[in-house]
Formats: sequence, C-alpha cells, structure tokens
Amino acid sequence: MKQRRSYLYTAFLISLIFFMAAGTMSAAEANANTKASQVAPTFSMTVNNDKPGLNQEIQIVIQGHRLADMYAYEVNLKYDKERLTFTRATSNISGFSVEPVLKEDRIKFGHTKTGSVPGDSGDLTLCTLTFTTKASGNATIALENVKLVDSKVDMVTQPATNQVSLTISNNQVVLKDIAGHWAEAYIRQAVQLGFVSGYEDSTFRPDRQVTRAEFATMFVQALQLPQVSAAVLPFKDLAHIPAWARTFVAAAFKQGIISGYDDNTFRADRLITRAEMTTMIARALPSETDMNAVPSFADTSEIPAWARPYTAAAVKAGLVKGRGNNLFVPNDHATRAEAVTLILALRNATIK
Repeated sequence: MKQRRSYLYTAFLISLIFFMAAGTMSAAEANANTKASQVAPTFSMTVNNDKPGLNQEIQIVIQGHRLADMYAYEVNLKYDKERLTFTRATSNISGFSVEPVLKEDRIKFGHTKTGSVPGDSGDLTLCTLTFTTKASGNATIALENVKLVDSKVDMVTQPATNQVSLTISNNQVVLKDIAGHWAEAYIRQAVQLGFVSGYEDSTFRPDRQVTRAEFATMFVQALQLPQVSAAVLPFKDLAHIPAWARTFVAAAFKQGIISGYDDNTFRADRLITRAEMTTMIARALPSETDMNAVPSFADTSEIPAWARPYTAAAVKAGLVKGRGNNLFVPNDHATRAEAVTLILALRNATIK
C-alpha cells in the first residue's frame, strides 16, 4: 500500500508536468534541452540552527549540484517525528508545488516548472522545509532520494545519503519580573523563539527602553533575515556600532528597513522612538506603502512627516495602536515589551 501511494504521488507530479507543458514544447526545443552533462548530480542539506530550543522554528535548505535540465523534482526525507513537527515546504524554483505528503516519519515534496521553458541546470537551491521543535534531545533529518524530471519528461531517481543533526535544548527560561505584565505572553513567546533573552539575574526588564542597535538585532533575528557583512554600512560612526550588532544592522540596512540620519550617522546607542520603530516594521511589510496615507491619531501632527505613511500602513495592517486617548506619542522611546510585541505581530504577518 505504501509503495502504491508513493507511485501515485510521482505519477500525479508527472501528469501535472504533462498538463502544464502539453502542446507547448516542440521536438526541437526538447532536443535543445538535452542534458549538458552526464555527471550524476549530488545534493546537500543545511540547517539554519543546529542547537535550537523548544518551540522554535528551524529551516532545512536542500540544494542540488551539477543539475542538468531539471524541469521538476520530488524530494523524499525521513525526520524525527518525536522531536520535530513538519510545518511547511517552499520551493525556490519557479513553477507549481504539490502539497507535501506526510506518512509516519516520511515527507514527500514535489515541484514542477510550467510551460514551454527549459529545465534548470547547475547548482541550485531546490526547497526549504520548516519544522518546529517539540521535544528536547538529538534529532536527525535525512534526505533519502530525489527524483528528477527533465524537460522531455524523462525521470531518474537519484539516491541520497545526506542528513543533518541537531540538538534541541530545553530552554524553559524562568523570568521573575514579567508575571502579570501586559506583555507577559508575548515575552515568553519571543524568548522561546530565541530572538530575545533575559538577563543574568533572571529578569527581562520589560519596561526598559531599547536602543536602535538592540531593536535592529531583535528585528533581524525574529524575521530570520540573512546576516550581511558590516562592509555594506556607509555610516561614519560605524565604529560606535557594537560588534555584536553590526551584521544585524547591515542586514536591516541592505533590506531597506533602516537608514541613518542626515549627517550620515546611525547612532546605535540612541534610544529608538516609537515613530522609528513603527517605520522599520512597516518597511518590512510585504504590501506597498501608500506614501500619501496619514494616520488618524489625535497627535498625528507630532508624527514626523517621513514616518506618517509608515505609521498609517502599520495601523492598517493591525500591527500598532495608540497608547490611550487615541494618542500615538511618536517621540516616546519604545520599551522592550513594546518592541517584542510589535516584532511578533510583524513576524506572524510575514512568516507563514
């Protein structure tokens, strides 16, 4: 029965390829897509965090090397279902993905290009699989084989012996100063996700104000943005950005999420304002910002002109609210609790 289901999944994927490409690819085009190399392709797997805590997401990236005319693929993996919960799979190749099939401790995920286009060749990222950790201990994810289909709909099964191992720690942190705080649940979630932590005295200090460097670091870690070399930063006060924050600031800068001041400084140690924090959040939203939009707070006139459209976008997305009496208080400094809550709201809106 298990073999039949596997066959049906593969048959469905091939049928989908025929459906998408039928009647669109001529014999000449097919011949033009003959594999450039007869060297067997290989595969590799990387994990974004090999020492995660409980209830954290991890991403497994599968790459193919020396691929030739790859029009579709199907990856087959085995994972530790006692310690990991499979969340989702996304493909880095253009086209159409088939819904992943889970059977006991196996995952099957397929993807195909569409239309009269050649297959892809070379070294490529095939897909990213996301898991959530649910129990502490050592866990393994193994790639068992990859089925490759070329633009002539010829299929080959390529065995694979790749695997990644990770150690899931029991990161239940006891914070003695958040019980009853309005942001208690958000703080606990943020600590479990690993983008904030408590202090050595087991406090979180939720009402402590946040610097621009601290917020950028939390922000980039929470959204899992790729770190970037500090060499991209043009700020003349680069030497004053703490070493632990530089790659995170660089990542946010490269994404267009943060910018410096008119004098080309970043001012890493300056306390971040609610207007600055909200602007960063809105710039990371997937939707385009209406630069003519104006929020409807009672103190909108106090919001800097450059921050008004971003504040309006964040309000529209349901990410921010006023502090009372319909006031936004844009020049007040953001607290750790406010920063964590806003970043979590953005994370939930952008990471599916």
